[in-house]
Amino acid sequence: MIIYKDLLTGDEMFTDSSKVRLIDDSLYEVECRPVTRKQGEIEIAGFNPSADDGVDGDVGTDETVETGLDLVLNQRLSETGFSKNDYKNYLKTYTKDLQEKWKSLEWTDGQIIEAKSKLTEAVKKILPKIGDLQFFLGESINPDGMVGLLEYRQKEDGSAEVPIMMFFKHGLQEEKV
Repeated sequence: MIIYKDLLTGDEMFTDSSKVRLIDDSLYEVECRPVTRKQGEIEIAGFNPSADDGVDGDVGTDETVETGLDLVLNQRLSETGFSKNDYKNYLKTYTKDLQEKWKSLEWTDGQIIEAKSKLTEAVKKILPKIGDLQFFLGESINPDGMVGLLEYRQKEDGSAEVPIMMFFKHGLQEEKV
């Protein structure tokens, strides 16, 4: 499995266990699935609390249900909000921090120029849609890190909407586990 981590914060943003596409070598698109998960449904073979203490059922336990997108729940992403101007200001700071990180990783000047160009291409695709997107920070909720962008798109056959999370390729590092 490959884990894609934010270069600046180290937060795990997504894995290759989802359907992932790389668009124009600049933007990862990850298909998400809505899920509902019940917590507290733990069954251990040979364990029967009612037989052990003479009490029927699940006395004293509350069942917790969480609903959301698999990617958001699995990676513990946190939703945040941006206006178009706030997002543009964030991008200025983020790209500056990212360039410093690339230098510290000893990327060549050619690699940095290519990454800046690809990042600019991705931003040009995203900015016109900014009003229709949801924004997600990594688990550390560090506002200086990468922001995942969620868009709901109509399937090609028109049957339903599909949630797609987008991430800038050059702000991620891949870790094989």
